[in-house]
Amino acid sequence: MTLKRLFSYVCVVAAGVGAVTPVAGFGAEPAGAPPQKAAAAEKADNKPSAEERQSVTKHSVTTAGGRTIAYTATAGTLTLKGENGTPEASMFYVAYVADGAKTANRPVTFFYNGGPGSSSIWLHMASFGPRRVPIALGMKAGSAAPLAPNPQTLLGETDMVFLDAIGTGYSDVLDASFGKNYWGNDQDAASFAQAIRRYLEKNDRWASPKYLFGESYGTTRSAITALKLHDSGVHLNGVILMSSILNFAQRAPGLDRMAINQVPTYAATAWHHGKIARQGSLTDHVERARRFASGPYSAALAKGHWLGDEERNNVAREMAELTGLSPEYLIRSDLQVMPDRFRKELMRAEGTVVGGLDTRFTGSEADGTAEAAATDPTENSIAGPIISAFNGYIARDLGYKSNQPYYPGSRIRNMFALWDWSHRPPYGARQNAMADVAIDLAEVMRRNPSMRVLSMSGYYDLSTPFFATEYDLSHMMLPADLRANLTERYYESGHMIYLDEKSLVSARTDIAQFLTGH
Repeated sequence: MTLKRLFSYVCVVAAGVGAVTPVAGFGAEPAGAPPQKAAAAEKADNKPSAEERQSVTKHSVTTAGGRTIAYTATAGTLTLKGENGTPEASMFYVAYVADGAKTANRPVTFFYNGGPGSSSIWLHMASFGPRRVPIALGMKAGSAAPLAPNPQTLLGETDMVFLDAIGTGYSDVLDASFGKNYWGNDQDAASFAQAIRRYLEKNDRWASPKYLFGESYGTTRSAITALKLHDSGVHLNGVILMSSILNFAQRAPGLDRMAINQVPTYAATAWHHGKIARQGSLTDHVERARRFASGPYSAALAKGHWLGDEERNNVAREMAELTGLSPEYLIRSDLQVMPDRFRKELMRAEGTVVGGLDTRFTGSEADGTAEAAATDPTENSIAGPIISAFNGYIARDLGYKSNQPYYPGSRIRNMFALWDWSHRPPYGARQNAMADVAIDLAEVMRRNPSMRVLSMSGYYDLSTPFFATEYDLSHMMLPADLRANLTERYYESGHMIYLDEKSLVSARTDIAQFLTGH
């Protein structure tokens, strides 16, 4: 799967080992200001340590509104302990805290990517932090994209803490035998809940408004973690879900729901690339695809091999008009086209494959006759600039020294095979083999009626299609008063909504409104 390839990146970033004074315009004070010396830890080991480390530096950033924010950046580790109090793991984090603010009124938001098996490098380096790698739509692999001040940072609204899951980034278990305690749905969420509590304790942020921000599998993590935090006395003010996957059971082989979920994204992609006769706007076309997917298409798939020829032909013809695929191809596919086949087939005549994480990206492959896409042009375009930027930034600007390599993805090559995909729901005695964590999110919303949820989805995301998110959220069965706490927003973007400037600005506006309540 495309998502797995990106978040299990095998390349590593070897962080620099020499502390360098930040320079003006690149993670530093403005020109003419006294240089800030990093309070970097002296010790640099090849193995993680139970001793918590940190490097503290001072910086400033100017927002799009012209406000200059002085802030403190802390790169460090949080020690996680087992049930018996034995240190088991070290979680790396980078925190950005505005100077001079009263912490009792100042929100703090915890950010992380997903995978499972991804560090937070993608959100950290490309979204709402004070420094950002500018990724442009259509950018080709090898293009220069130097790290720059980010006027779209959320630092004006919230302090930001980026957390790396155990086994990614600089985060790791202290002994290999502890891995089983962290590599699973519930185990992972427990580690994040513990790390968040530790950060709150260490920095006296118990009174601050508290938010979670997860992307992709990070939304799975957020749903479970939110309930675990609530049960431990940490009540959240809100949860932000970007590109959600809340119910893994929908993806089980043999179920129709996976095929149904993809159709509106296929339609949006065909609209973007001009593969259908456009009638109205993108949202108009997507709405027609929604109605088709939940109506005639769903009814046809439910009949299985009892579906009659006339109905099959009618459904194939309507689906072709929406998705740009030929009726003949759809019939040969039994009306069900998996994402990698769609990405290959849509623009096969042009010798072009479309992206999976973001279907607006395009590229080419050596085998033009293959049934399915083997690569993702999105990955090829974005990974290099982001990883390269982090490589210099962490040591040079944040003063964090380590002889360990930084793993953008998992340091465990077979993380997916080792992962415990089961989940214990909030009620019932059974451990479910496949997680549906929308149940957990609904439960914490019931227990904490003040907690709000913001769901953010991209029209061009085939990894976590927005129609699946709509289905999951609508099946939380919330009463009317709690449904008012759930906000859904959509963007003309892909899985990583923040990649292009237009979507970044729109997303930032929505998040700022969510955090400030207006």
